[in-house]
Amino acid sequence: MAVKIENEKLFVTINEHGAELASLINKSNGINYLWSGDSKYWGRKSPVLFPIEGALKDGKMFVDGKEYHMGQHGFARDMDFEVKKLTKESVCFELKSNTETLEKYPYEFIFRLVYELKEETLVVRYEVENPSDSEMFFGLGAHPAFSVPLGEAAYDDYYLEITPEKTRKVLPLKGGLVDNINTIDGESRLEISHDVFAKDAIIYDLGEEPTKFSLKNTKNNYGVEVFTPNSKFAGIWSSYPAKGQFVCIEPWWSLADTVYTDGNFKEKFATNKLNGKESFDAYFEITVF
Repeated sequence: MAVKIENEKLFVTINEHGAELASLINKSNGINYLWSGDSKYWGRKSPVLFPIEGALKDGKMFVDGKEYHMGQHGFARDMDFEVKKLTKESVCFELKSNTETLEKYPYEFIFRLVYELKEETLVVRYEVENPSDSEMFFGLGAHPAFSVPLGEAAYDDYYLEITPEKTRKVLPLKGGLVDNINTIDGESRLEISHDVFAKDAIIYDLGEEPTKFSLKNTKNNYGVEVFTPNSKFAGIWSSYPAKGQFVCIEPWWSLADTVYTDGNFKEKFATNKLNGKESFDAYFEITVF
């Protein structure tokens, strides 16, 4: 079932399954800025990545010596969320741990995802709550895919501007795992082409600095801005060699396992920790024009 929210500028639908953004329409031009989800290329549109982002090495992890198995990006994207609050311009979804999740991930949690409209901007908020008295560890990430091209433009007419303008570390991927040792320098402008994703996602180390990603083209004024105030990283990705007509701009508060991990989940690179009864809050913004 899909939930609808709107204001004078935007019309948005979100599926209860996975609390996944399904459409993002600018009322002024009638354009849906979100990828269609064509399974020939990539069958999702904007999945939430929880309680891990990316892959576990060999698909497994260890917590206090016990082995657990979880697929790429975790399980939240494939579960039904409950609508806790719905207004004309916002909606709050909630997912709680249960016997099924505890078999894959040994922590109790309450995970909330809030969508809220403000003018031409969609604000996406996350809250991870630890209801237990014990510590918990988790990963979190966003994965929105934006339709490219829009209007009279070609895929290769697009570029990504990153502000503030500076050189940032880029973390390579090897077989879906992060190489956090052999980083390279990445510039603040990325020319978009299908070939640029031949080695998987481009991962920028943001260092929790407020950062804006602007996806634009040289032929018209249609574009998207994604702002993140404090994510640790951001992934830029599209399907390859299948030439999907989309670009993902993904704020991440954690990462896939590194090539060098021993699988100890509590010592996972770039993980997040909550003590008993603590909570974690994060958000990012999508603005269309």
